[in-house]
Amino acid sequence: MAATDRTGSEGSTAVNEQQVLDLVQRWADVELRGDADGYGDLLAADFVGIGPVGFVLTADQWADRHRGDLNNEEFKVQDPHVRSYGGDTAIVEAVLRQKTTAMGRDTSGSFRLVVVAVKQEGRWVLANIQLSGPLIPAGTTPPFARPATQEEP
Repeated sequence: MAATDRTGSEGSTAVNEQQVLDLVQRWADVELRGDADGYGDLLAADFVGIGPVGFVLTADQWADRHRGDLNNEEFKVQDPHVRSYGGDTAIVEAVLRQKTTAMGRDTSGSFRLVVVAVKQEGRWVLANIQLSGPLIPAGTTPPFARPATQEEP
């Protein structure tokens, strides 16, 4: 799939889709290895990462997850789609499939992944990662859903 420029401006510099996809793959490789020191050239200084249950982390906090008991046995980005906004911003939406344990619990599953990549000083870096999920089949009640309570008149 070619990157799609959403700016609508003629003559704008198109995002190099392969460079952005390579950046996302390098991030997935660092996650799989659990390499806390491998994020140095991947994350923007003002990076924000949002996990699947809503926690918000800085670049250092995101990397430090691997200094604890986070362990990825599988970490794959599947079916990525790149959208371009000018020549220096791209959004990647994909599915992340992971086989993972964290804090002694199995956190494996498939999650919706959104990545914002920006070009700074001639190189692509990750400005934002957001995970949501885990993905469940349509019509399935999510585990956090509880029966609605009715107030008495």
